[in-house]
Amino acid sequence: MAPSLSLKEAQKLHAHLLKVAMDQQPRPVSELVEFFALFPSGGFFQYACQLFGRITHPNLFIYNTMIRGAVMSGRHHEAIRMYRAMRDGGMVPNNFTFPFVLNACEHVSAIKQGEEVHGVILRCGFQSILSVMTTLLNMYSGCGQIGNAVKVFDEVPQRDVVSWNSMIAGYLRHGDIISAQNCFDRMGERSSVSWNSMVSGYANLGEIEKAEQLFERMPMRDVVSWNSMIGAYCHLGDVEGARRLFDTMPERDTVTWSSLINGYTQVGRFNDALILFRRMQLADVMPSEVAVVGALSACANLGALDVGRWVHDYIKKQKLVINNNVGTALIDMYAKCGSVEMGLSVFHFIKNKDVVAWTAMIVGFALNGRSQDALEFFDRMLNEKLKPDAVTFLGVLNACSHAGLVTQGQQYFTSMRNEYGITPKIEHYSCMVDLLGRAGLLGEAEMLVFSMPYEPDAVMLGSLFFACRMHGNSELGTRVLDHLLKMEPQNGGNYILLSNIYATSGRWHAVAAVRKLMKEKGIKRDPGCSSIETGSDVYEFVAGDLSHPQSKEIYEMLDLVAGQQKLTGYKSIFCQKLAHMKGSLVDHERL
Repeated sequence: MAPSLSLKEAQKLHAHLLKVAMDQQPRPVSELVEFFALFPSGGFFQYACQLFGRITHPNLFIYNTMIRGAVMSGRHHEAIRMYRAMRDGGMVPNNFTFPFVLNACEHVSAIKQGEEVHGVILRCGFQSILSVMTTLLNMYSGCGQIGNAVKVFDEVPQRDVVSWNSMIAGYLRHGDIISAQNCFDRMGERSSVSWNSMVSGYANLGEIEKAEQLFERMPMRDVVSWNSMIGAYCHLGDVEGARRLFDTMPERDTVTWSSLINGYTQVGRFNDALILFRRMQLADVMPSEVAVVGALSACANLGALDVGRWVHDYIKKQKLVINNNVGTALIDMYAKCGSVEMGLSVFHFIKNKDVVAWTAMIVGFALNGRSQDALEFFDRMLNEKLKPDAVTFLGVLNACSHAGLVTQGQQYFTSMRNEYGITPKIEHYSCMVDLLGRAGLLGEAEMLVFSMPYEPDAVMLGSLFFACRMHGNSELGTRVLDHLLKMEPQNGGNYILLSNIYATSGRWHAVAAVRKLMKEKGIKRDPGCSSIETGSDVYEFVAGDLSHPQSKEIYEMLDLVAGQQKLTGYKSIFCQKLAHMKGSLVDHERL
């Protein structure tokens, strides 16, 4: 049989068959087609297609093999085409044909073709074959026709646990947890898949208590059960709950580690994500794509270039595939860490680049002030016949903003809707406000803010305020800040900004009034946070932080730096205007 062949032996056999008539060698040809069609990862499926094309009269076994190989290699349309060719040739499918062609129909939502296959199943009398009916049920469910899936399920004469699980999965896929629970209660025998499906179903809906109750009732728990709960906690942002389960579960797999790493990243605990990623390596667990992307995202947000390089080296050492997802995460990490050239080298390495990879490079250039490169890449992307998305335009508009390209930015903004059918979101309007504000067109910026189809958010108003401060328009700046205070009455930063405006103009009584108002409302300024990377370690600090074991030495060095600044004549605006005020609202920063 084909599985016993090695790749070298298969190639030798193929070379021999090229010298003879293939139809005179049916068994070796069948073995060769099976070998190449079912080769892991689908790497030789095209080779199998070439062989198949040389066979004058392929039999049912060869057709089934090609359909199966097409599905395994993700060529679902090709699988459906093969099935049609088989039927057009007058060949009758068997119970090995239907599961794979139905699987192909499900993946590409080919409901019309799936219904045709259903008709053939009935005409050929295969409705009593449980595996055929279960895949038919899955096809209807996957194509959004849960009603037809229920009809198929009701027609199954003797249901097994697999068919019950398929029906539960179908209900859950459509968010019908009540019907799924009803199925679960009715089934006689339950497997771990049954329990895990219901736990995940409740977890995905945010009903964590019901998920916990089912988890506690489970007669047997496997690693999938634990992973379902960890994923549920992470989905809700409760990484502490996820960590408790992680620390107590009997065994962990790649999914376990990846889920928690990604969970930490999503809630902004980037240092914890990197620590866990390192532990994963020490535990000799091969990281998944999710874990690698999570670690790279943590590096990007911390600006931890050395750690990011280490992750990149690890990817190379383990020969992990740098696909669009991993490649985009690497580009993003290098760009946010200021090493855009390294990001560019990764971009060139990625094969079959999608719009996300191009967008990452455009955003990376814009982030690092290389606006012309960003716009040039946008043009190159269009030449590759790739359609930009909403995120692409965020990068393009940011590039225009940083370069002061007002007219060009307005043209891109207009083209979003007119040429590409993309409705601008509030983030795009915010970019335009920033563009106009930086250029000093404050009136136009204000008009855009209050005429757009969205309510302005704090980011947009903050951008407009800083533009006002940059161009010395205190009147508009005060109006904008009034809107911010109404929008975020508990945000101490807004009060600090207002007090700075008053202090700059010498209105010290107004500064005192702001301080009094903050005190009455119990508003405190959130301490600033920064991170420093030394070697492979990342340290986080907040204002007034004394948690580091070398805090004394750190503050002595800061005092020394501050003293050197004074000797050079440098003083911040806070030193000049506010430091002399007893109990000043704004603390003099130690930098």
